[in-house]
Amino acid sequence: MGLYDAVDRGGAGRKKEKTLRRPLLIAAAILAAVIALIAWSCRYFFQYRSWVSDLTEATRYARRTGAFTVTVAGAAAEADADDLSDLLRLIASSGAGRLGGAPDETPYITVDYGSGMVLDIWKVPLENPANSWAEGPFFRFTRPDGKTYGYDTDQIPFTMITRLFS
Repeated sequence: MGLYDAVDRGGAGRKKEKTLRRPLLIAAAILAAVIALIAWSCRYFFQYRSWVSDLTEATRYARRTGAFTVTVAGAAAEADADDLSDLLRLIASSGAGRLGGAPDETPYITVDYGSGMVLDIWKVPLENPANSWAEGPFFRFTRPDGKTYGYDTDQIPFTMITRLFS
């Protein structure tokens, strides 16, 4: 046994070696969270853009063929292709809303575009509305393959939509 073999070199009085391990782990965790949030918001945006694109194609098809029907409160309503174009303009200009599931009751307005695409519209109370009205539309768009996209928006008063089909 040598003179220095009994000396504990890792004792309490020795300074710990400084490393960047902990700050790098924290930075990596923050970066991962930021990337996840960006990916979620991009998915949300592209989902909305895809829906507006499909709605635009459905409106073009309805204008071209005239084979569309509009039902308001369970009864057939008088509507022309210009009303569908106005509805598309309102929806596209309002931007993406709050995603959610459709209400349980029967939709107030149903637009069948004749191509298998259907837009159902409900009147729903808004959560934290940005405008003076407390009720707005909930849109559920159903594609021919059964995929749906539904959201509500506080950017369009429900009365504006009902005026289109009255």
